[in-house]
Amino acid sequence: MTFRSLIPLLIAACTASAAAATISVTGLDNGGDSIGQYSINGQTYWWLCIEPGVPALSNQTITAETYSIHDGWTVQNTERNDIYLSDPSFYASIITKQVSVMEYVLDTYLPWDTLAGASGRFLERSGDYNNFGNNDTFYNAMFAVQNFLAQTEGKPPKADYTDMSDYLDYYIGLGNATADARSAIFQSMLSDVASKDSSNFFDTYTAQHQYFTVSTLLPEADINNWQDGLVIGGFTPVPEPGGALLIASFGIAWTLRRRRRIV
Repeated sequence: MTFRSLIPLLIAACTASAAAATISVTGLDNGGDSIGQYSINGQTYWWLCIEPGVPALSNQTITAETYSIHDGWTVQNTERNDIYLSDPSFYASIITKQVSVMEYVLDTYLPWDTLAGASGRFLERSGDYNNFGNNDTFYNAMFAVQNFLAQTEGKPPKADYTDMSDYLDYYIGLGNATADARSAIFQSMLSDVASKDSSNFFDTYTAQHQYFTVSTLLPEADINNWQDGLVIGGFTPVPEPGGALLIASFGIAWTLRRRRRIV
């Protein structure tokens, strides 16, 4: 990727919620509905869906706005946003902690130093959906992290992570080696997060990589209302919340899904 080709992404990623920029996203044809690849401004990136249950964006192009995770977490549809706007002072600290928890899980269980490869965006890993069911370190990590993100997005704002019993394990008890491996990773996440929250770890946690969102703020029932995207940016951490530089030449992985759920 040349510096010139990075300029549109850099501009888009430098915006906060008050002045979100638009970006074009095209789904690559695949059979996965939880992880996969998208083409963003002609470049290929991995995505993890936040809300499963509907077909992945495939061979279609949409536009969305870019935000930090913190700023974008409330604007997944107008109904959800209205709930957060009803008492912003109440939700502010909860959202901040929720974002810290997700960033920690992404940093820890989708490790860039061992899985991202020379591209810095996991492109050395096959995007062929026929491989997604393999008992493979990369795919197992991706699906386990996706499980956690989807469960977090679908819940009311959660302040206490010492009890993770409300998180559903998608892979437990399925009776095959791949599911068992993904379940084991997911269960490790739950125990890890609960233990660290007991020591107030997330009050001061700083993300090790860059994460932000893309979103379309429309009514939930609107056919053009697509699920917000979680983006993995690069190797340099960026404080949350904020509209500082949220993207680097190392690339990004996207989670972009249709349809939303209100809290």
